[in-house]
Amino acid sequence: MAFSTFAVGGSALVLLVAGLVWQRTCKSPPPWHAELAVLGQPRAKKLPGTAVVCGGSIAGSVTARILADHFDRVILVDPEVDKIDESKTRILQYNAFHVFLCLFVAGARRLWPNFDAEIQAAGGRFGSTKAGLHYSGIPIIFPPSFPETMTLRRPGVQRVIQKLLMQHPTATNITVILGTVRGFGPSGDTSSIQSVLIRKTDGTQVSLSDVALVVDCTGPIQSGLKWLRSAGFALPENLRRSYSGNMRYTTINFTVTPELEAKLPIPGLSKDTIMIYSNVPHSTFGCFLLGFSKLEENTMQMLFNDSGEGESDMPRVASDVLAYLRRFPSHEPIPPWFFEVIALLCEKGDPVFYQAKSSTQSYVEYHRVPARDLPSNFIAIGDATLQLNPVHGQGFAKIMLNGIALDALLRSLNANSLPRDFSAQYFKKSAAYIGGLWDATRLQDYAYPTCHPMEGETHETGRFIRWFAAKLLAAATQDEEVATAMWKARHFLVADSALFAPTVLWKILWTSSRF
Repeated sequence: MAFSTFAVGGSALVLLVAGLVWQRTCKSPPPWHAELAVLGQPRAKKLPGTAVVCGGSIAGSVTARILADHFDRVILVDPEVDKIDESKTRILQYNAFHVFLCLFVAGARRLWPNFDAEIQAAGGRFGSTKAGLHYSGIPIIFPPSFPETMTLRRPGVQRVIQKLLMQHPTATNITVILGTVRGFGPSGDTSSIQSVLIRKTDGTQVSLSDVALVVDCTGPIQSGLKWLRSAGFALPENLRRSYSGNMRYTTINFTVTPELEAKLPIPGLSKDTIMIYSNVPHSTFGCFLLGFSKLEENTMQMLFNDSGEGESDMPRVASDVLAYLRRFPSHEPIPPWFFEVIALLCEKGDPVFYQAKSSTQSYVEYHRVPARDLPSNFIAIGDATLQLNPVHGQGFAKIMLNGIALDALLRSLNANSLPRDFSAQYFKKSAAYIGGLWDATRLQDYAYPTCHPMEGETHETGRFIRWFAAKLLAAATQDEEVATAMWKARHFLVADSALFAPTVLWKILWTSSRF
């Protein structure tokens, strides 16, 4: 009996210790947490040669700023980078609703110490990330304390970042070429990219040599893959994986004078948040989303989304908006005050409608290519390697994750040149940071019949993941610890493993669902 008691007690102690280790491991800071702390600090001795950034939008500007801390010279190639006040016709989401996760704001502050001042000067604001998010009409709990984020329309953010890029002290080693990259010239043994061919906007061509690093920031067109193959680099045919999410989006901009804003019956707690109201219906209702936010001082914005096949009944004129809201599917109805707010804005707010469609999401899986088949000095940032369904609002944070991975890898170098496997190292490190986004968003999109899954997968693929996500959201409407873990993972403040800490996982699995 004594031995049995001792054995039971010993087993309980082992389980307790194992549970504590499991809890601590799951809640450990993600690797990019420490790497973020040194982002923006210039190295003592720069790497020789020229780093070429192909594309000058957000990804290109952030990348050029990071590379300026590491290389003697940085050349940014883009045909429109000087036209900061003109609409970017090549950017699908340029006029669409945007969400900025905390990680992007934290990274931008590291790169540009005056980031906040410039955003505010452009009319943007910083505040609580409390999203007013409702899952099928039921509010999700928000942590009592949480880092702030910002709000500003995409054109304003783009202007601020491009302005900051050229004003920062490191801009002395950044050169802008107005033009488009047309291709790469390989080294004799195809171990690296030796030159970059550029067609300038005036029609002339120039070839850049002394190339130390080339970065593809061409966005969803993912031109780097084409340039590498044309240059003779042997890459697998199935390197680019894709599926058709078939999503449509409607963004409505309202002009809101102080007098009109004073009349809007927005509840007091919602007035100071970044996201005033949002609602994501349960997947059984289909593919829908509703978001409403205050941006610049005189602007509010609303977003709708639905599947992209067949006829859409999303509103296109002001008279359609309230009728659409009344049909919006949800377990709990949209609150009456929201209808009153939108009715006033449709009547007095001069609504302007923008439509966009995102058909294909893709991932160029460079991390699957052996180091011997990749040029040592090529990488890709942002949509140039991973294009997600934009409704999840992860685009800017994804760019920052890529940038942090690049910065950390460059800081780890002891030599004056990139090692032969530098590209492979970067893509493996980056995949560890962003690969989960591809899996999570893709498998969530498979819930909708209008989505066409990736080759080799079906709508059944990821069924367990979707079940777990629904359990997570349901628990987050009832338990603060679960909601806190979810929000922190959403903003990349913790790794996804935080959701599997024993105390969190137990509540996710055993909290009864309202749906």
